[in-house]
Amino acid sequence: MIAPMKKYSFLVFHREYEDFLLKLRELGMVHIVEREGGVTEEVSRQLQEASQLNRLIRSLESRGLPADSAGIDASPEELFAEINEILHQQTVLNQQLAQIRKETAEVMPWGDFSEDLIKRLGDAGVKIRLFMASQRTWSPELYAGYDIFEVNRLAGIVYFALIDTGNPLPSMDAEEVKIPGHSLSGLEQRRQEIASVLASHDARLDEIAASGTDILKGYRNKLLQDAELEKAFGNAVPEAEDKLRILEGWIPAESSEVLNRFLDQEDIFYLQESPVPGDSVPILLKNKGFASKFEVLGELYSLPSYKELDLTPFFAPFYTIFFGFCLGDAGYGLLMILATIFAKRKVAAAMKPIVSLVTYLGIATLVFGFISGTFFGINLYESGLPGYRNLQAMFVANDTNINDVLFALSLILGGIQIVFGMVLRAVNENIQFGFKYALGTIGWIILLVGLAVVYGISSFTGVPVAELKPWLYAVLVAGGVLVLFLNSPGKSIFMNFGLGLWNSYNMVTGVLGDLLSYIRLFALGISSAILGFVFNSLAMSVGTSIVGIFFMVIILVIGHSINLFMAGLGSFVHPMRLTFVEFYKNSGFAGGGRKYQPFRKLT
Repeated sequence: MIAPMKKYSFLVFHREYEDFLLKLRELGMVHIVEREGGVTEEVSRQLQEASQLNRLIRSLESRGLPADSAGIDASPEELFAEINEILHQQTVLNQQLAQIRKETAEVMPWGDFSEDLIKRLGDAGVKIRLFMASQRTWSPELYAGYDIFEVNRLAGIVYFALIDTGNPLPSMDAEEVKIPGHSLSGLEQRRQEIASVLASHDARLDEIAASGTDILKGYRNKLLQDAELEKAFGNAVPEAEDKLRILEGWIPAESSEVLNRFLDQEDIFYLQESPVPGDSVPILLKNKGFASKFEVLGELYSLPSYKELDLTPFFAPFYTIFFGFCLGDAGYGLLMILATIFAKRKVAAAMKPIVSLVTYLGIATLVFGFISGTFFGINLYESGLPGYRNLQAMFVANDTNINDVLFALSLILGGIQIVFGMVLRAVNENIQFGFKYALGTIGWIILLVGLAVVYGISSFTGVPVAELKPWLYAVLVAGGVLVLFLNSPGKSIFMNFGLGLWNSYNMVTGVLGDLLSYIRLFALGISSAILGFVFNSLAMSVGTSIVGIFFMVIILVIGHSINLFMAGLGSFVHPMRLTFVEFYKNSGFAGGGRKYQPFRKLT
């Protein structure tokens, strides 16, 4: 759900404004309204520097070094400047290494030579020229009487040197090559020098990663904090010949009493208001338990606007089910659960919700793995286990199999989510605009659910549809009237009818396309199971000797690791796509909300 918000306007004497902001920051609960021009060049510089620091910190933390309490004797500014200088030098040195590799490839056919000797020969008037010729056209007899020396033969090319005495050269089918500026030994020496410098840079970065990361984090937080303070100064509106400052902000309604007590103690004049249409209200999601773990996924797309429903608790169960459907291997689900049990003791508090989310997804994968009958690529329906043996016999007796069941289940789940999305859309329209604006959507819900119920009764009971015509006509009339004549309140009946026909075309084609999109749940689950089966078959084919068992284990570990990564990635992305496209579209989600970010201390 979205936390109710209250809007505050503060009126502060200009001499007390800075002290008021510092105390407001200590309180840490007011989201300050930004106005145009509130972000100065200094604020932009601080935010840009903080962003760069954030990237550096992530890079240092990715080195995975344990923290060293020894510390670093340097100020944050000096440390930041040093890291930037090291990274700049590394970029330059890596470019030089790339150039050395290129030159080495060019010099390699000529072997190692003495740069000094070639220079002394040149000073003595002995000019050496290098040539390349095709091995098919190369013949030493063509150069009889000339001082020619074959140097190398590679890939059908002859590399040779000629001592130019000034006499006319014979006609030859060869390409002259410029004498390399550096020898192989010289290039290798330069490469080793650069590698040594890069190693020293890496060692220094390791030292900073172990001892200086907290210093950099503190500096980043200070920059962000200073930038927010500067923005707060810029977002105040001067009044009464610059004697007064007016600042606006938002706060969760549940925290109003705390803020009111603070303002009364500080003798600050303020106005408290509820949001009105047109206000850009910051969004604070206040879900609990299971749904709260999925807020991070919803924020990847967009936060809802203030008057919308928060769809997080509504898409969370579907996303969990869809993830398990796509991955669909009980062995992989068990691995995920065990990994999260171990990780929960190790990760920081901020990461625990993510770990809990993975636990839920692992449980769903375990459940759907047992439903689909897949355990590390093993087909449990063909294993002869008592429960699966009975189910397999039932499928054979009904001339079907588990894949047919899963295919139908994917479409059923898709239909349920689409209709559920429409229900939420009707609720959203009722909340935001009024009940009459939701009638068109309610009409479509009646049509889709009513037709499904009528044909479902006919299929499962054997009653012909012809005998259910009164119910069928009732559904068509009730839904049709709402869809065709009550879809746009305030418009004429003819306009409503025209819009209803157009919306009907878009709805029918759109719902059909949306429903077919859910087949991906079945397809991804099948592909994961098949790939796991392939790796199992490949592992079993190496034999049962000691060496064969060794390679069998390697193939199984590597193969299933690849499958778990690829299938897990698809299981993460495709249910998200179904959520953000099919579900959000059918629920009428508009989004565009800004996250509630209170003005507070970070250090």
